[in-house]
Amino acid sequence: MKVLKDLLVIWKTLVLISVPLLASPILSINGSKELACLYGVIIVSAFWITEVLPLPVTALLPIVIFPLLGVLPAKEVALSYVKDVSMFSFSCLSFALCIEKWHLHRRIAIKTLLCMGTSPKWLTLGFMLPTWFLSLWINNTSATAMMVPVVMAVLDQLHKLEASSIELNTFEEPASEVISQNNDQKQAIKKYIDNEAFHYPNKEYKQMCKLLNLCVCYSASLGGIGSITGSSTNLIMQGQSDAIFESYGLQSGVNFLSWFLCCCPVAFLCLILMWLWLVFHFLGFRELTSWKCGDSVKNESLKAVLRTHLEEMGSLSFAETAIIGHFIILLSLWLSMKFPGGVGWSLWFRPEFVNNSTPGIILLLSLFLFPSEKPKIFCRQNANNTSLDENILYRPVPALLEWKNIQDHYPWGTWCLLCGGYAIAHICQESGLSLWIATQLSVFSNMQPWIMLFILTLIISFMTEITSNAAMISILCPILAELALSMQMNPLYLLLPATLACSLAFMLPVATPPNAIVFAIGHIKVKDMVKAGLVLNFLCLIMINIATNTWMTAILDLNVIPPVMNRQLNLSHAFVNTTK
Repeated sequence: MKVLKDLLVIWKTLVLISVPLLASPILSINGSKELACLYGVIIVSAFWITEVLPLPVTALLPIVIFPLLGVLPAKEVALSYVKDVSMFSFSCLSFALCIEKWHLHRRIAIKTLLCMGTSPKWLTLGFMLPTWFLSLWINNTSATAMMVPVVMAVLDQLHKLEASSIELNTFEEPASEVISQNNDQKQAIKKYIDNEAFHYPNKEYKQMCKLLNLCVCYSASLGGIGSITGSSTNLIMQGQSDAIFESYGLQSGVNFLSWFLCCCPVAFLCLILMWLWLVFHFLGFRELTSWKCGDSVKNESLKAVLRTHLEEMGSLSFAETAIIGHFIILLSLWLSMKFPGGVGWSLWFRPEFVNNSTPGIILLLSLFLFPSEKPKIFCRQNANNTSLDENILYRPVPALLEWKNIQDHYPWGTWCLLCGGYAIAHICQESGLSLWIATQLSVFSNMQPWIMLFILTLIISFMTEITSNAAMISILCPILAELALSMQMNPLYLLLPATLACSLAFMLPVATPPNAIVFAIGHIKVKDMVKAGLVLNFLCLIMINIATNTWMTAILDLNVIPPVMNRQLNLSHAFVNTTK
């Protein structure tokens, strides 16, 4: 027993040593570049899954491993870390940081809640909608962390209301009823005290605690799939699909607008399914079919709590107004850059000279320049005090975003993980490993495409419960692309739904940071998350597969393989046959 305890202390060191040793026989099979690449991918994947090293640190290993194995030179590996999509992700994460700095996201969430009723069903939707909307643009973890204090405040007020109703029911009954029921009430109160009375005055409140916590973390994960900026997995997929299509001299067609048109409806429909399922699962069919707006006393009490939070923030500041203006401009530039049919403002420039990163960086530079306060020099002077203090008048006004904010709070680890994913994809493609693995998956060639797609997304959604989403899609993208090409399918037919499936991590606390945040509060047990998340996984997978075979196919022509790809694929097959 003591030996096991000692081994648990050094388990990370054991994994670091044992994985390269156990995988080393792969190098002695035939000395091919593909198997050397496979050896390196196994090491990086094992370290990502076990997290024996921090994920961003593991993302830097390809710069060392693959040149030493003779797969690709270090210069080429290093260049694959920084792409156009890397700068796009930098601008998105920085803009989200600016929104969080001025607490604009919290104001949006509280105002949305004030518009909803206090019936458990509508209160749940009131928490889900702002969390979902905010996670389209900012980090899922940040959206969850921002909403959790609001959830706790509402639950605390509900606890007081439920406790007071129990007290009234217990001590304000007519004297005759009190005497006849005295013993039963004492036993009931004792039972509450013995069984988490201070947390759960009744079963309904206990279920509400679970419901509101889970709806927040699940909504944050779903919002991440609706926008290309919503999740790191989306950015990785865009970068890798661009690289795959560029190798054939083509454009992938995956940009901010096309992703929004394809995936935002999926995210919203999944949100509605999630709302209906969670309300049914925790509160029952009666609450689901009830259309009441809530008790008036409870309604006013909860609104008072939310108004208190809003009053603490004060009125809408100049900085928040400026950020809203920047956001509208940025969103307009992204959406109008390239419309379907080949029109958009990007046509004013040379082809492919501007991309999603261009407006992102322009607006980011503006955030570093735009003042966070209205400069005093533009303020009208007071008639009673015509001369303002010169120190106040000429005081430097801080910008909306300062480099110190980036330096201290920017998620550099996430950025390193994104870049590491691009590097892994490039290495797998250039070494031929992705093509080799795709040929080993020929078992799927006899299936109908929609059946194969459902099986793949189902496997991915369960695998992502125990692995990093970004690491998962980084490894799978080149493999799935080659699998699609070997079956003469458009690579995006597999890449897009596989990326969405990576965000369906609803069953375990360790699956995503939002899950871990709400689990740490204490209201949720693992079995609660598994029961609710298992059904939710299947519902969302069905919706993703329906979307892929309907409007996504119509928007991106997923049922058609580009002629250039098909022609080059046939030439490569002919060359292989003649050399045998």
